[in-house]
Amino acid sequence: MSALTIGLLVYPDCLPAGLFAFADILRASNLHEGSKRFKVCWLSVRGGEVSAAPGLSVTTEPLQASSIDVLLVPGAWRDAENVISQKDSELVQSLKQLPSQVRLFGYCTGVIILARAGRLDGMSATTTWWLHELAGQTFPSVSWKPHETLVYTSTHATASGVHGYLPLALAFIEERCGTSMVNGIRRHMVLPRPEGRETPLQEVPMLLQRSSWVRSLIQLIEVTSPENLAIVHLAEALNIAPRTLQRRTLKETGISCGKLMRLVKMNQVGEQLITTDRSVAMIASAIGFRDEASLRRSFRQVVGMTPGAYRKRM
Repeated sequence: MSALTIGLLVYPDCLPAGLFAFADILRASNLHEGSKRFKVCWLSVRGGEVSAAPGLSVTTEPLQASSIDVLLVPGAWRDAENVISQKDSELVQSLKQLPSQVRLFGYCTGVIILARAGRLDGMSATTTWWLHELAGQTFPSVSWKPHETLVYTSTHATASGVHGYLPLALAFIEERCGTSMVNGIRRHMVLPRPEGRETPLQEVPMLLQRSSWVRSLIQLIEVTSPENLAIVHLAEALNIAPRTLQRRTLKETGISCGKLMRLVKMNQVGEQLITTDRSVAMIASAIGFRDEASLRRSFRQVVGMTPGAYRKRM
């Protein structure tokens, strides 16, 4: 059986860590199998040196001149305001021109690039949770699956989050080499088992990396009881106008201030559910909810499952 060629797509400001990790997992599969089942090549629109984030240059070959079976499109460090960027226009056109037999894999904001190229029209797909509303409004011809971390088909595959390369790689290897191969690679590389369904809480650690201002805002939300949590109170503590707080929060996180408040408080609940054996009533009291029922109601609205189900799953 001839080796499959997987193109790893590099474009300005993309996050290359997932591409390197994907290549490492494929190499592990080759070593485990004792034969070269997969080979990779590094591609970009025009070829040559491409500067990815954070300032890493990668030598690439031209995308249109390549002969590949699969193309992996990574995400980039973008927020809701610039996830659809003019900088990607040439890349989008190149993806439109790719032969239909090339399978397209994308994760995080890379899924949006595939959608812009029309390569997901009439198909099911997923993307990072904070992009679901934007994706649904901008690309209505795509059947979005907001609660799935991976949508894998014979023609394309999409995954959520900056670590979406992992479920993509494992699903691909399982398809080509079988379940025992995947289990062996996961065991030898000590890889985590990808979650089958996404929760918004998985993105809180990434929000903390956005800026020092966002970290300060999240820390303020964490120390404020849910009963006293309001935009006007946060704005007063930060010495800015409420409208300024709302605008800046949306700009720097991609979500509204109200949504961020709910997300942070539920993340605190989630951490307690995972790291302690406290009852829901005890957690509600410790974090400052009015009562257990209020916590349960809020948690289900934000996370999409009960506290008990979340604790059991995690």
